[in-house]
Amino acid sequence: MHDHDWGTMRTSVRRSAVIASAVAALAVLGVAPAGAASAAATPAGVCGSGYTQLDSHAFRNSSAELARVYLLYNASTKYNCVVTFHASATSGYALTTGAWLDVDGDGKGQAKDQGTYSSYAGPVRLSAGNRCVKWGGMIEAGVGTYTYTSSWGHCG
Repeated sequence: MHDHDWGTMRTSVRRSAVIASAVAALAVLGVAPAGAASAAATPAGVCGSGYTQLDSHAFRNSSAELARVYLLYNASTKYNCVVTFHASATSGYALTTGAWLDVDGDGKGQAKDQGTYSSYAGPVRLSAGNRCVKWGGMIEAGVGTYTYTSSWGHCG
């Protein structure tokens, strides 16, 4: 009788260890359960504390939104921030994605982050107090490259 109890206990311990190993392996790979989203996975979360959205532009094909580029501003620091977020149709796919920002008259030229990303490009931040900005982003998805650059605006 004791051998039977020991065998049952050993089986359940082994099964628990296998399940724990699988969960640990998924955690190492960065696989999160469905619906588990990082608190930073928003434009304001990525840009940082104090940023509020000023504008956005969607990249769409004929059937779905592919990504959206966001312009944010922090009134206390006078910095703008740009991020390009993948939409649900492209989230998780490693695609060339970019975000850029230029401040009129700052002498720095365009600040840019472009690379192969599966969730977002950026943040790109520049000081823009009392100056106009030009901002934009891009994504390569399917057979197309979708690009947007604003005209000078959001001055102040």
